[in-house]
Amino acid sequence: MDKDVILLGGFHEVIELCEKAGYNIVGIIDGRLRDSYFGYSVIGSDADAEVLFSNYGKCKLVLTPDSPKIREKLVNLYKPLGYDFATVISPQATISKFSTVGKGTIIQDGVNISACTTIGNYVKLNTNCNVMHDNVISDYVTIAPNAINLGRITVGRSSYIGANATILPEVKIGHHSTVGAGAVVTKDVDDNKIVKGVPAK
Repeated sequence: MDKDVILLGGFHEVIELCEKAGYNIVGIIDGRLRDSYFGYSVIGSDADAEVLFSNYGKCKLVLTPDSPKIREKLVNLYKPLGYDFATVISPQATISKFSTVGKGTIIQDGVNISACTTIGNYVKLNTNCNVMHDNVISDYVTIAPNAINLGRITVGRSSYIGANATILPEVKIGHHSTVGAGAVVTKDVDDNKIVKGVPAK
C-alpha cells in the first residue's frame, strides 16, 4: 500500500521514474486525457478530487508538472481534502547522506545532491541537474536538466532554474523568479524577476 500512487498529470517521464523506483501506479488524474495513458487508467480530473478520495485517498499523489505555479496550485487543492504526497527518487540519483529531501519531491535520473543541502517540499529536480554543497532549495522550486547550482546557494520558493544554467557560489535567487536556460548567474536575483544571458541580467 505504501507504494501505491496516483499521478497528478499524465507525463511519460514520471511514469517511467515511478516504475524504476518501484511504485505501483494505480491511476492518473488528468482532465485532458481519456481512458488510459501508457497503459495506466485515467480515473478523472481535478474537478473529481473530492469524489475520488473515498476510493483512492490511501494512495499518495505524485506531482508531475514542471511548473512551480501549477504544482503549488495542485497541493493547495488536494492537501486540504486529506491527500498525501509521494517523494519519488530515481535509483540512478546520488544524494549525500548529509542532505535532506522534503515531501512530494521528484528527483530524476542522474541528479546529484551534495553534502549539507536541504531540498524542500514539492520540488522537481530534472535529469542530470547538479546541486552542490550547502544549498537551500525552497518549496516548489524546479531545477531543469543539466543546471548546476554551486556551493552555498539559496533558491527561493516557486522559482525556476532553466536547463544548463549555472548559479555561482553564494548567490541567492529570490522567490517566484526564473533563471533562463544557459544563463550564468553571478549575483543575487530579487523576487519575481526573470534573468538570462552570460552573465545573467
